[in-house]
Amino acid sequence: MPPDGTGGTTLRGTRAGTERHTRSVGVVVGRSDQLAVVDGASSAAAAGRGGLVLVTGEPGIGKTALASAASERAAARGMAVAQGYAVDDAGAPLLWPWHRVARRLPALDAVLADVAAPDPDDDALRFRLSDAVADALRGAAGPTGLLVVLEDLHWADSLTVAVLRHVALDLTSSRVLVLVTARKDPATSFGRVVPDLLRGGATSIPLRGLDADAVRGWLSTDRATAGWTRHADELVARTDGNPFFIRVLTTEPPPPSGTLDQVVRSRPGARDVLAAAFLQLPTGARDTVATAAVLGERLSPMLLAAATGRTVSAVSVDVAIGIRCGLLEHGPTGLSFVHALVRDAVLAHLLPPERAGLEASVAAAMDATGDEELAGPSAVHWHRAEGVEASRRCLERSRVAAAQAAAARAHEEAVGFTRLALEHARRLGVHGARLAELLAEQARSEWLANLVPAALASCVEAVDVAEAAGRPDLMARAALVPQGIGSLDVALVVDGLCERTLARLPEEALAERSGLLALRASAAAERALDTTADPLSLAALELARRSGSPEAELAAVAARHFTLCYPQAVHEREELARRAVELGPASTSAVGGLWGHLWQADIALQRGDLQTLHHTVERLGREAERRGSPVGRWHQHRLRALRAALLGSFDDARREAEAGRRLAERIGDLSMLGLYVAFRLQLALLRGDPQEIPDGALPLLESAPDIPLLQATLAQTYVLLGDRPRAQALLGTVRHVPDRMPLGPRWNGTVGQIGLAAAALGDAALAGRCRDMLLPAAGWCGADGGGTPWSHGSNHLPLGTLAWVADDVEQAARHFETAVDVDLRLGARPFVALARLGLARCLLRLGGQEPRARTLLVEAVAELEALDLPGPLALGRSVLATLPQGTASAPALSPRELEVARLVAEARSNQQIADQLVLSVRTVESHVRAALTKLDLTSRTELALWVRGVLDDGRPR
Repeated sequence: MPPDGTGGTTLRGTRAGTERHTRSVGVVVGRSDQLAVVDGASSAAAAGRGGLVLVTGEPGIGKTALASAASERAAARGMAVAQGYAVDDAGAPLLWPWHRVARRLPALDAVLADVAAPDPDDDALRFRLSDAVADALRGAAGPTGLLVVLEDLHWADSLTVAVLRHVALDLTSSRVLVLVTARKDPATSFGRVVPDLLRGGATSIPLRGLDADAVRGWLSTDRATAGWTRHADELVARTDGNPFFIRVLTTEPPPPSGTLDQVVRSRPGARDVLAAAFLQLPTGARDTVATAAVLGERLSPMLLAAATGRTVSAVSVDVAIGIRCGLLEHGPTGLSFVHALVRDAVLAHLLPPERAGLEASVAAAMDATGDEELAGPSAVHWHRAEGVEASRRCLERSRVAAAQAAAARAHEEAVGFTRLALEHARRLGVHGARLAELLAEQARSEWLANLVPAALASCVEAVDVAEAAGRPDLMARAALVPQGIGSLDVALVVDGLCERTLARLPEEALAERSGLLALRASAAAERALDTTADPLSLAALELARRSGSPEAELAAVAARHFTLCYPQAVHEREELARRAVELGPASTSAVGGLWGHLWQADIALQRGDLQTLHHTVERLGREAERRGSPVGRWHQHRLRALRAALLGSFDDARREAEAGRRLAERIGDLSMLGLYVAFRLQLALLRGDPQEIPDGALPLLESAPDIPLLQATLAQTYVLLGDRPRAQALLGTVRHVPDRMPLGPRWNGTVGQIGLAAAALGDAALAGRCRDMLLPAAGWCGADGGGTPWSHGSNHLPLGTLAWVADDVEQAARHFETAVDVDLRLGARPFVALARLGLARCLLRLGGQEPRARTLLVEAVAELEALDLPGPLALGRSVLATLPQGTASAPALSPRELEVARLVAEARSNQQIADQLVLSVRTVESHVRAALTKLDLTSRTELALWVRGVLDDGRPR
């Protein structure tokens, strides 16, 4: 044995050494294609087209080598480079990779400095943080671009990954390239979002082993390894071309003769080669390194000393030996193993009882520090230990770690620890109330992590156990977990739990009983055909008011409002909205604090008060900003898009809708994305243009649950696409829904969309039935309190369409006439044009009013052309073409059209006319088109001649 006591075997292929060697030669030889992809992405980022590159592969495959080479090349072309990495340590601080990146980026460091304190509104804080990180990266990119390298993200916490997912959506218009390295593991936080990142445009570079030619080229460049080139085929066969394993196997000179099998006969696998130095360590050093392998990334001499029961100085000597023999190193993170594979190899050589003992020693050492931040790592180590005491300690520390993770918004980590606590509780035979409490904690963490089926199962078991233990308070705690019911399946389960709990809960538990009744009311409303929603919501509200709890009252108000989401209940909804605004400041939930403003916006829309709608939406935006609520900001975009479309400002509508879509993707809310698709479909139906339908919309709708509202919308979409058989089939599945659907959430939208689908397919009977049902809402505009993504202006417009298809032409004419008046007051230009077109058709059918019909048609066609509504425009032109030519004089121009025509005759441009008359250029264009159409002219020159020849002759002025 050499004097240093290391046993003579060293691993010259440390992580740093291997990657330097591989980067200088291996990546160039065996990874040139992959490096070219990264180089291209770097060049694009420097030019303002940033992106995300995902480099994945098994340990040792060369991910870090590729990233390092890419970093050097990016720096050489003038890009700034910042690097971070995750560590294999359950106790690592949140956002550790981003903190490491921030060492090079002061602006990012300032952003992350405010993350330590937990926030009750987890989603809002996460969103604000992610947005701030994205802005900081953009600002740091400068004119030459920025490369951010994030390594080993398979170990990253969920908040780190959430920030990356958000940042990725903002990269394409920036000078930032983010390069991520990770192992392929779909069970990790990072692994779960990889499909979303790839759908968002990330570039994937999966690394596989080097082939024999690449290995020969690599080994031949170093005299120390050149002799191994004849074994290249065997090396690849034995290691699958893994560069790290190859480097380990070639650390010693090759034998003068013989095969690779003869060289490693005594060490049959690469893992044995990695652990060879460990197996030859002296006993004390071996124990210290083994304990270090159990500790993972936390290799402080003090913790090692406490875990081994030795002095710090003795452990320091052992660490020095580990470093000399190539097992350990002092790197950027401090003391660590040279590679994760080396640590894995050491762990693999520990017998199960030996490892269990070390796990217990490490956990006890962590607990002895009194550092609560070590609760998570301690729980994991107790979990790997053995015995009753280990389970007891694991249960205790897991609950602490779960609470810490929940407070830090790391809900997925909280789920892991609550499940760990429950596993060991069962091992210990915990039952009754204590088990119910643990189940309720697990249910809450699962619900917050959006693991809905698992959360519901935990709630059911918790209620069962609590009921058997005679603890209705714990039954209530579990039953109240699934707040914000969003599906019929969830509603059915929750309703059953609440009903059972109410039967056991004392009458004096007012707040809890109110919450349970509110959930039952929402569930009943969700079922649509259930008539108990109304009395349940009233009872919940009465109890909440008696309880004196603002939170309980706000929840009950929300449940009551949900049951009243139909037009006829607008008066009561106004009172509920006013009360929700009053209660909002007391809410700890950002969305709860915004409910009142959202409801008031819907009420303004229903009443056709667009000025109040505008002010309410802006007030909502300010409140959302103050509370840091991304959901509130999304609603602001939704309402702005709706209002812009209603007024005919389609470019603005699309821009707001797209902003909302990007926000929904960052939040990860499928229902918000669904409403974006609904908006775009309605815009496509309004314009009569299938090109308006966004990519992926139809598959999304076709795979959605069989909800009548969606099926009716999809039927209209198929008519637009020319697939009437599929539209007829869909309509057949929902044609009887209106007859049995009581007033409640989605009643207005469902009956309305089924009616319009019937109209599109010429189903007179169904269209007539739906028109009769919707008639009580005729005096309002298109909204019902349910957060609609779209409004058609006056309800008389769709009622006129339904009456027309039902062959009640006189009623249709009256509806269209009223719609023209209402929508003119609103300024809803597209719907004024559609109402004029509908009224003109009715007048032509009724007979005797051809001159007025012609005037209406000319006005409608001019507006439809100005607004670019190709479908209705084609219909208007076809109807206009059926009128006899020359039987009536040209319609008189309106006063504004005459005013615009005179200015055209003075050779003014549209911009000059707009400035003089204080109009928009688009409005001027609309007036010019209308005048040309009415006068049967084709150009501005002809219009100018008409002005000079007719108006200036002293005739119509």
